[in-house]
Parts: sequence; structure tokens; C-alpha cells
Amino acid sequence: MYACWSVKGGSGTTVFAAALALSLAEQHGEASIIDLCGDVPSVLGMAEPAGRGIRDWLSSPDRDAQELFTMRVSATSRLHVIPAGSATSFDENSLADLMSTAHSHPVVIDFGLIQPPVSAQGVTHADWLVVRPCYLALRRAARLHSRPRGVVLLKESGRALTARDVQSVVGSPVVAEITVADGVARSVDAGLLATRLPKQLAEELTVLL
Repeated sequence: MYACWSVKGGSGTTVFAAALALSLAEQHGEASIIDLCGDVPSVLGMAEPAGRGIRDWLSSPDRDAQELFTMRVSATSRLHVIPAGSATSFDENSLADLMSTAHSHPVVIDFGLIQPPVSAQGVTHADWLVVRPCYLALRRAARLHSRPRGVVLLKESGRALTARDVQSVVGSPVVAEITVADGVARSVDAGLLATRLPKQLAEELTVLL
């Protein structure tokens, strides 16, 4: 299970999480992505799924793990999406139930702006803060009560802050540097990310697989 999250909107967490899930599906034959943020279908070029989603499941007092499998929607022949659903809020303590659910294949969770609970670190393969070398984002990261296990740095041209600066502020190692490239944005805008993962992005993701 791979937990991806950020401290600031617009950091690219959903695009990164979707690309990671696609790469895992290619490598392992099957993978799922759980969409707590609500933007995964759009990033993958899918129609907005109808019906219950993960937020509805989390807000329910009766959380049946089997229902997670029935909520899955196919993005590709190898990648499944558990959509966000319609619930606007949920008890974050219920995230422990989600994290303890067993899966037979790799699962990526796009937490959006929610930091995964500390208890999740014992059951996840990765707990990654996704961040750009942005002063405002790093100011927020410096105030975190607990440190992520790793940082995925989305590199942008023209930024003065380096990976070393990010590590110093966050207090966690940068496990990968992903280039923010025009080709990725074009793939997302055209709804082609699921079928045409840009080569550079695919190559940079290999260090995390």
C-alpha cells in the first residue's frame, strides 16, 4: 500500500499517484488506486463514476471490507479505481479501518491534503509527502506534527530550493525527484495519461517500484 499526500493544493499529488498506480499495474499485472481527493477519474480520462465511493464507506458506521471490491471501477484492463463518492466528510479515525484492509495486489491511496494517520506507517509500503520546491508548501511541511517516511519532490525549472533544502525542512529523505514536464500536463489534458504514460515520467518512477 502506497500513501501519497501533500500539504498544499496544486502540488501534483493526484497526477503522481495515478502515474504510480499505472506503473505498478504494469509491473504487477494489477493494481488499484483509492481516490480520497476526488480527482483521479479526471486525471485518468474517465467518466465520473456514479454511486458510492470511499468517502461514503469511511463515513458509514458499518464498514464492510468486501464492499471496497464492489466499488472498484476499471480505468484500464489492469488498473482499478475506488472513486471518492459523494460524502463530504468522514471521521478520520475510520482511516485505520481502510489501512488495515488486505489487498492481493498493490494499492495506491491519494490522500489529497490529509496526512495519513501515524498508525498507517506500520502497514504501508510507503508514506510519501508529494511536494514542489515551493516556499509556501515547505512552510506548511515544517509545521507537521509527524514526519513522512519519504518525500517525492516534483522538480520545476526556475526554483531556487533544492532537494537538500527540502530534506532539511521536512526532516525526511527525498526518495525520488520527478520532473514537472509539459508532456505530462498535455497527457492529462487530453485524457491520455492512462494509455500513454510519458516516457520520462515512467523512467523516473522506476526508482520507487
